[in-house]
Amino acid sequence: MKTCNWIGFILLLLSLSMGFFDFSVFGSPFLIFYGISFIGLMVGFMGWVLLRFNSVSVKTKRIGKTGFYGNLAIIVLFFPPLSQLWGTFLFGP
Repeated sequence: MKTCNWIGFILLLLSLSMGFFDFSVFGSPFLIFYGISFIGLMVGFMGWVLLRFNSVSVKTKRIGKTGFYGNLAIIVLFFPPLSQLWGTFLFGP
């Protein structure tokens, strides 16, 4: 259970660093950035569910919640149809 929380957080940091350093696979930086975030969201969700049924330290809870909600925010904000929608409203047509 601690592993799921820490892995979700590490994948969040890895995703952000890959996006920051513009690392690309097959010519697409979006593939790595979004793919790692999606895997981090799934692992973070497992850790979030397990946190509800087991007791762990406060540090692990904060790390787990940060990893889960951070990956969720990346998935929601950078999902292509949603990002084009909110980008159009924010920056204009």
